[in-house]
Amino acid sequence: MTVAPLLDRIDRFADLLDEPGDEDVQRFGALRAAETTGRPVGAAAFIADLERSLGRVLTPRKRGRKATKGAPEQPSLLG
Repeated sequence: MTVAPLLDRIDRFADLLDEPGDEDVQRFGALRAAETTGRPVGAAAFIADLERSLGRVLTPRKRGRKATKGAPEQPSLLG
């Protein structure tokens, strides 16, 4: 079996990305989302391997500021 180069099989590669088939919609959606976050795309095991190899966290963390321990309660402004 021989495989032709991609440009011989598809006239414009950009058209392939702009108009994916039904089976590719979910895959391209994940790639588009990763473009904006800069996070890797793949199975959980793959990303865990990347994290171990790189020595840094790649999965999303909880958003927002960390809660302070022992913070005093705020007085009620309404009562």
